[in-house]
Amino acid sequence: MLPLAIAVVLTAVAALRWSGEVHPHRIVLFARRQALTVTPGGEPVVRHYLRLTRMWRSAGLVAGVFFPYVPSVPFSDLPFFADVMPPPGLWLLYTMPLDPFSGWFLGVLGAEPALGSRRSPGPGAAVTGGPPRLISPPATCFLYGGLALSGVSVLSWLGVALSGRPAPDLVWSVAGAAVSAGSLLLIRSLRSRPIPVAAADVVEAVLATRSRSAHVLATGSAVFVLSWCRPNVLLPDWGDLLMTPLTMALWIGAFLVGTQPWAITVGTPPPSSPPSPPAPPAADPDASPQTDAEAGEAAPTRP
Repeated sequence: MLPLAIAVVLTAVAALRWSGEVHPHRIVLFARRQALTVTPGGEPVVRHYLRLTRMWRSAGLVAGVFFPYVPSVPFSDLPFFADVMPPPGLWLLYTMPLDPFSGWFLGVLGAEPALGSRRSPGPGAAVTGGPPRLISPPATCFLYGGLALSGVSVLSWLGVALSGRPAPDLVWSVAGAAVSAGSLLLIRSLRSRPIPVAAADVVEAVLATRSRSAHVLATGSAVFVLSWCRPNVLLPDWGDLLMTPLTMALWIGAFLVGTQPWAITVGTPPPSSPPSPPAPPAADPDASPQTDAEAGEAAPTRP
């Protein structure tokens, strides 16, 4: 219990440590990646988003660092715990493919419901032209590539289990596929959330935060699936040698695609009031006034 308690405490400390103020350079970096002009009205939106996501992601990263070491500490070697039985669910930590990146990405997933729950209630502004395009086409390829990879992993481990051989990673492949599908659902929810009725710069900041989350979810899910679902079950013995450079290439590609600047394209909101009629043309001061007789002569006569 002591190693588990230490890991929990360190995770909580990391969440509290990184929930403070956001440094201005992080706001500048966010604006550069999203091609956003941060205004005084939109800065609180960006600052709140960066603070909350940093807290969740830091907690997940620390959990991914320390929780894998919990099962490696024998309970019998700990003081005051020689006669204490380990918790019944501790076997999950023995087999869980948790690492710093997967813990960080689980923090990414946890931050999104927290952000959605803090959205101010009320109707949103109607936007013409369809929902906003939050992610770039390369990030979309990463998203669906991760889904396909998770499906292959689940089917391969399922085939191993049906053949009567042990399939210890089947449960984690299913969990990884669920995380990949959850990433897709979260991205769709980011697109379908109502856009708040606010000033234009605030709306742009809100859409920029949603786009940043969508890019992280899309690119990170593919890397998470590759490290979590163990798809090398279909490969021969030298599969580990092939998976190492493939994982590194996927990491680099996901980072480049996820941090590439991407400006939001969205329809323009309809006007709140009907447009005013055009003003009548101004009279020419050089033109001579037209008399009633001239007006009568100029008017066409009826037969």
